Amino acid sequence: MLRQQLGQKVKQQAVALHKDDTITTMQYAVSSLQAKAMWPIIALSVLYLFFVLNSKFGRPRLYPPGPTPLPICGNLLSVALKLRSNIPHHVLWRSWAHIYGNILGLKLGFINVVIVSGKELIKEVSTREVFDGRPDGFFFLMRSFGKKLGIVFNDGPSWSKTRRVVLKYLKSFGYNSKFMESYIAEECRALVKLRTGDAGQPILVNSMFNISIVNILWRLVAGKRYDLEDRKLKTLCDLIMRLFRAVDMSGGILNFMPFVRHILPGLSGYTELTSIHKALHDFLRETIQEHQQNIDVNNPRDVIDAFLIEKIECKDQFYEELQVVCLDLLEAGMETVSNTAVFMLLHIVCNYDVQRKLHHEIDDIIGPLRPPALSDRTSMVYTEAVLLESLRISSVAAMGIPHMALDDARLGDYIIPKGTFILLAMFDLHNSPHWTDPDVFRRRRCIGEGLARSELFMFLTHILQKFYLKIPDGETVPSLEPNDGLSLSAKPFKIVFESRNNL
Repeated sequence: MLRQQLGQKVKQQAVALHKDDTITTMQYAVSSLQAKAMWPIIALSVLYLFFVLNSKFGRPRLYPPGPTPLPICGNLLSVALKLRSNIPHHVLWRSWAHIYGNILGLKLGFINVVIVSGKELIKEVSTREVFDGRPDGFFFLMRSFGKKLGIVFNDGPSWSKTRRVVLKYLKSFGYNSKFMESYIAEECRALVKLRTGDAGQPILVNSMFNISIVNILWRLVAGKRYDLEDRKLKTLCDLIMRLFRAVDMSGGILNFMPFVRHILPGLSGYTELTSIHKALHDFLRETIQEHQQNIDVNNPRDVIDAFLIEKIECKDQFYEELQVVCLDLLEAGMETVSNTAVFMLLHIVCNYDVQRKLHHEIDDIIGPLRPPALSDRTSMVYTEAVLLESLRISSVAAMGIPHMALDDARLGDYIIPKGTFILLAMFDLHNSPHWTDPDVFRRRRCIGEGLARSELFMFLTHILQKFYLKIPDGETVPSLEPNDGLSLSAKPFKIVFESRNNL
């Protein structure tokens, strides 16, 4: 009996095992079929992802040639590796243009960037309305409350209207009039007095002109002049210089991969740029509020008053616009003119024969006692030539102000997609064989161009009338290679201002 029970139990277990084996075999077969069915789905998914990445990060149809971009980062890695040797961006773009041509197509992160070289192509981009946009990248918008405001990084009807209003107000308070010459002359005298006090001593000149240049325009904008040793304005000017050194004119990684600011806020530069913009806007907001507290609607004193009176009933958008206009005038007016003036001194102190000829012309036409005047420019051919050559050789706006394609457009043999950032190789243009009148084709003209040239002439003649410029004893000849940034700047160097009183 016991044997029968054990036998039945063994049979039942055998049947159960057989069923389990059958089920397992069936499950394996089903799994195999499912796995085989999944492979086409996986393959299609990978293919779809490839096409998405290619359309997002690849080269558009008929896009200009350039280095092969990687998915997501595009050419950013190539750029980073090339820049490790501390060469300026414009030198890198030039080296690639020699390989790929005068219309160089890059993919920097999420954005198409085209570098245009050569006189005719730069002329075409500068005069065609379709290329007259301004980039809307994160870096450019973070300085203007996330909007296109002001006169530098703005475009379309908003830019035209704002520029027209700003120019009207500037002219109404003396811009391009004899008042401007008196303001410039006052700053020149103050600077000469400051240098007379430390004559014979080595002076670091890289920020020497900052406050003087701010004062000239700020008299019209805010009705105020600062002492050349004013600590608050010195700090503000230093912040602007740091801002212009932080990135190049393309806007850097914050433009091309803005999400990086959430992951690496310090390394991406976001923390520093945010801090600088806050300090600048705090200064401008305080200046505007001071005007609001004691404004006389029947007697505007300056540009800020005029804006406030005309828009007294407007909302926050107007105050943001006014702040950005003031920021544009403050930054562009100081940085570019100051850097050019410093480069001008650099080339003169490194070229004794040039300095000797300048002294001779100043002594011959102006003399040692009469202050230089703008009316002297027409008689001082050599001085004017040195000034223009300084502008050409230094080319502090190495890539100009960036443009943006407002629609798909053909340039040469290529199609420039809508939204593409376009940089113009102005440094290379100015430092290669060029035409007689390089300004006639420019669609946009800087509203401060005439003022800048007047300032440079007056600073140069006032300084050289009173001083010899010398390299300090024991120091090597300063480097002519520039620092990179939104604009090019001279590497730190010192000059001894030696009095010419013995003449």
